[in-house]
Amino acid sequence: MSEPVNVEARALKNRILLILLLASFVLPFVIGDLAYKHGWYTGGKTNRGDLMTPPVAFAGLATRDSTGAVLGPEAIKGKWWLLYVLPEKCESACRNRLFQMRQTTVALGKEADRVRQIVVLTAPPDAETGALMAREFPGFLQVHAGAAAVDKTFAGITAHAAEAGNLYVMDPMGWMMLFYAPEADEKTSIIKAEDILTDLKKLLKDSRIG
Repeated sequence: MSEPVNVEARALKNRILLILLLASFVLPFVIGDLAYKHGWYTGGKTNRGDLMTPPVAFAGLATRDSTGAVLGPEAIKGKWWLLYVLPEKCESACRNRLFQMRQTTVALGKEADRVRQIVVLTAPPDAETGALMAREFPGFLQVHAGAAAVDKTFAGITAHAAEAGNLYVMDPMGWMMLFYAPEADEKTSIIKAEDILTDLKKLLKDSRIG
C-alpha cells in the first residue's frame, strides 16, 4: 500500500511545485498591473521639475508673434523650449525668471542651440518691461495670447501647473511637459536654475530630436 501513497504524494508535490512556478511568473505581472491601475507605485522621481499630467499642447494657446501673424505649431517644432507666461506686472520674481531662462540656456554649452525661449504675453507689457525685454532679451520669441486662451489651455491639468509665473519645458513636438514654480528671492532662483539645467541636460541627452 505504500507505493500508491508515495505516487500520490509525489504527484501532489509536483502539482504544488508547478503552481508555485507558474505563480512566480504570473504574480509579478498581476501585482504590477494592479499597482499601475490603482497608483500604488509612482516610480523613482528623477526629474527636478514637476511633471505635467497630462502634457499641454502649445497649439492650444492660439498665439500671434510680435508682427501679429498667427504662430502655428510648425513655428515651434524641432527645438526644445523654455516657455514663460509673463505676469501682467513683471516684478522681481518675473525678472529673475527671465534671467534664469537666458543663463540656463547659456550653461548648456554646445547643446545651447537646441533650446530656445518663448515669452507669452497675455496683455501688452508696460513701458519698463518692454524696455527690459528689448534690451536684455531680444532673442526671446515673444508671442501674444489672451488671458482667457491661456486659462483655457491650462484648464484641468496638474494642480498649480497653471499658476502665473511658472516656467515650462516644452519638447520639439510642442508639448509642455515640466513646470517650475517661481521664486521671489535671487538665491532660491539660482538653486532652481540648477534644477532646470539638470532636467534639460537629461532630456537633451536622451532625445534624438530637437
